[in-house]
Amino acid sequence: MQRALVACLLGCALPLPALALGAEDLVGVWHVLVHYKDTGTENPDTKRWEDRIWVFEKVGDQLHWSDYPIVVFDDDSGRFERAESGRYSRVLDYWEPNAEQQEQLRAGLAFNSRGARDKKLSGSDAKGWSSARRGGGGYKSSRFVTYEETWSIDGLPDKPRFERQDSMGAGGGEDFEGRTLYETTQIESGGDVLRGSFDRDGSRKGTFRLARSGAVHSVSEGGGKSPMGQEMKRTEFIAMLAPGIATLPGERSEAEWREAVTSPRAKEERFALRAAIEEGLRSQVVTEEDLQSQNRLLSNLAVELERLFVEEKKSLADLRKMMVQGEVL
Repeated sequence: MQRALVACLLGCALPLPALALGAEDLVGVWHVLVHYKDTGTENPDTKRWEDRIWVFEKVGDQLHWSDYPIVVFDDDSGRFERAESGRYSRVLDYWEPNAEQQEQLRAGLAFNSRGARDKKLSGSDAKGWSSARRGGGGYKSSRFVTYEETWSIDGLPDKPRFERQDSMGAGGGEDFEGRTLYETTQIESGGDVLRGSFDRDGSRKGTFRLARSGAVHSVSEGGGKSPMGQEMKRTEFIAMLAPGIATLPGERSEAEWREAVTSPRAKEERFALRAAIEEGLRSQVVTEEDLQSQNRLLSNLAVELERLFVEEKKSLADLRKMMVQGEVL
């Protein structure tokens, strides 16, 4: 009896094996919460947050990864607030779910399908998973954007790394490359919570928490049409329009537009800027059918881009990058 007790105590004193996750363990729904600061803004020390939903499915020998960047809670306390302009915006602080929000997270969240993206990853836990296509090449036009995203997961099973790389170019010349990295440092709660560091392009840095959630459902559907008349996601359509604001129509440079919208005639100049942006966007749409079907989207997009240029001091390059990365919806 005494020997058994000693053996039990010694066993309890031994360290528990480190938690590990493979692709099969990732299957399901996850809520991603990021706390970060952005050195690319005028207020680099401001606390910011973003959240999204990831869904992983194992289909045959592939891992399907879906990303939903608009999470819908019944209770938005601490998440959004109405500005003086009447526009809702994220609360500038490190938001954490309250008790009611935690309960909804466990029961299952809802998402708005605007901006949703998904990739099929091939590979293995040992070699890593990636959506990269074999081979290369493809049609490149000097008029239209060439955009490619590669999503990958490696570091399994001990420290999963979730990476998303994107590039945009036209006519063979790359406009930019970007990278978003979620690097796990801790696995908790039996594998239901992952924590680690977050880095987007070296300017947005912070931490992330990946927590398993209940089943999710969509509260809306969205999409646009491609120039070929086939259905495409809204984010892909917006990314296609990005080259249209590389230079704005008219004789003014970007610096001249910046000066104009801060002049005594700022109100009139902002309307002129919005019209120039919309004209640039429309120049990327091939068919009259697409122009008609996406008329409202193009107008709303011009309004938002004008606001970002004037109020948040984003450059045209910043705006193109945000469009391609799905940050302007």
